[in-house]
Amino acid sequence: MLAGNEEDIANLVRDNPAAIAIYLSDNFEENEILKAKTALSLVTRAHNVQILARDAGLRRDTLYRTFGGRIDPQLSRVLRLLEALNVKARVTPASRIASPSAIATRLSQAFAFDHPTDTIRELSTVVKSQNVTSLARELGIMRTTVYKTFGGTVDPQLSRVLSLFETFRVRLEVVPSTEPKARPPRPKLGRPRKTLVERP
Repeated sequence: MLAGNEEDIANLVRDNPAAIAIYLSDNFEENEILKAKTALSLVTRAHNVQILARDAGLRRDTLYRTFGGRIDPQLSRVLRLLEALNVKARVTPASRIASPSAIATRLSQAFAFDHPTDTIRELSTVVKSQNVTSLARELGIMRTTVYKTFGGTVDPQLSRVLSLFETFRVRLEVVPSTEPKARPPRPKLGRPRKTLVERP
């Protein structure tokens, strides 16, 4: 687990997919939304947000608002951010489970899609294959809310997805992309330093 103050972690995860994967995986491990939002916020702020927004296909202000740590981000935006950071999400059994479950395998296949819409549709298929009444009871929400949230047409909030994963005893793990996308180099944070020109 990466430890230290926020500035040290930000310097470590800046343009470093392996460090980003370790840091986010550690914070997604317990399926707690507050830890997940804080980690996503720190990783986002560690990068040049304008370039990161361009790579994620989002507006800069939308990226700030979504990953500022105050609101519950939608799953598709989280997946787009991870793609822009050159990391991917996959689903693994929780650490307290000894053998891999079939649900973890199916969910991992859902998160292997390149487009978030396909991931959301496949997540819907996995949820609908379960006993939705007992699943709703375990999640502490109404059955109609399960169908509405995971019906495949609505982009679910990250907190609902993490609650679902806690119920399934799986967790979201972040790994570096095997084929990082070619992008122009990102400029360093902040404005460029002014160079003093000597006058003759």
